[in-house]
Amino acid sequence: MNQQLGLKPISKKTPEDSDLFSGIWIHWAKLTLAEKVVCANIILIPLWWMWGWRLYFVFLVAGIVIYEWYNNKEIRLSRPSTAAIGIIGYGLSVLIVRYFYAEMEGLPLNFHTIISPINNVIFFGLSLWYVQDRKIRIRLSAVCWAFTVLIATMLLTWVVIYFGLNQANYAAPHSIYGVLTGKSGEFTPGDGNSNYLMPYFPTDESIGGMVRYVYFFTGPEALALVMGFVCLLSLDIKNRFWSIFLLLGSVFLLLTSGTRSVWVSLPIVLGLRYLFTAGKIFGPAFVCGLLAIISLSMSVPVITNAVADNLINTAEKTANQRADSTEVRGEIYRLTIKGIEDADNSKIIFGHVFNGEGVLPGYKPAQVGTHSFILGTLLYRGGLLGTIPFVIFWISLLRWLYKTRYDRPSCLFVFVLFSLTFVTMELEMPVLPITLLCIMLRKKEGNGEWGIGNKKPQSTQREEVERDS
Repeated sequence: MNQQLGLKPISKKTPEDSDLFSGIWIHWAKLTLAEKVVCANIILIPLWWMWGWRLYFVFLVAGIVIYEWYNNKEIRLSRPSTAAIGIIGYGLSVLIVRYFYAEMEGLPLNFHTIISPINNVIFFGLSLWYVQDRKIRIRLSAVCWAFTVLIATMLLTWVVIYFGLNQANYAAPHSIYGVLTGKSGEFTPGDGNSNYLMPYFPTDESIGGMVRYVYFFTGPEALALVMGFVCLLSLDIKNRFWSIFLLLGSVFLLLTSGTRSVWVSLPIVLGLRYLFTAGKIFGPAFVCGLLAIISLSMSVPVITNAVADNLINTAEKTANQRADSTEVRGEIYRLTIKGIEDADNSKIIFGHVFNGEGVLPGYKPAQVGTHSFILGTLLYRGGLLGTIPFVIFWISLLRWLYKTRYDRPSCLFVFVLFSLTFVTMELEMPVLPITLLCIMLRKKEGNGEWGIGNKKPQSTQREEVERDS
């Protein structure tokens, strides 16, 4: 049957999780090649930060090409999935439109304005194509161990900054990329973060008068998304102490980022996850009964008023945490919507291509068409030509994850978190690596070459071989 489906024969065994660890240390030699690559990338995130986080997927694809050519002298790939076609199409459409728009407007055709913003998208699509084609799978426990090392490193960094440096201002040195590209001048929040080594933004009125931590990422929003992902991942760990450490550590680091979008979205996603978990344990009748009780309770005026007051107070406190930022965002969204409504036919199709006017003097990122991936990046800058391919990619990817969900951790809830933050955040850099990681993650142990030691049910084999994604 495997030969009829075109799958490799079962011949290998992968050690169980109990054989993978010696106390808190992992047996590196017992990891598969894919697990070693992923874990090394996570643990060495501080080195990526020192480099500047530029061209991440370019390096990844180059490594894949070198590995395949060295071992096989060729690179064979089957038909790409719908998701891979969608994201590559999105990147190419944005690249082509930017190129011709810059030609017509007489804008400089340089690496930063044309290629840099979207090369990761295209090369991510190539990485996605390769991972799905090779059916590469990695163990959840190995990935969680790597994130444990990273979180412990960041917690230690926070101790040094908070107690040692007292969160004081300092002159940020250049990253390796910043040095190689001849970057000059002082660091400005939001303007070329990857050119400087800035683990935190000291108290500054331009960022809401509060200290926001970045640690080893490109910005506080990127940090918040990674920590939100680790929060959800920690709930799938069976070891209670390990799970609690990862959960509490990632929540603490998330709070230091000062990113309200993830603060608000993560509790919603955790609630949804708990609701679905409760439904699996107690059955549909329990969930329906719980929803009925909540609905009836909300019809009681005393309870309704109390809940409404708490929600209003929570919203006000969250908004007041960075009140000036809330006001600026409101103006950005208002002008972005106005730009979409007033667009002519060509801009409806091709989008405005670049950001609009600035809203907050002295703060470059506060421009029309920013601070929302859905509203700004897709509808305002991308138009229909950019929006449609990305929607195809997103929907087909979620469909593929749902079809192959039988041994995956809480990956679908990660994409719910991303979808919620897309309303008030851009497509931050970690979204694409985390997406690739979710495609590879697995929980269950087993035997077989497929998935690096995991035998699939026959029905799932057919679904992946006959996939439209």
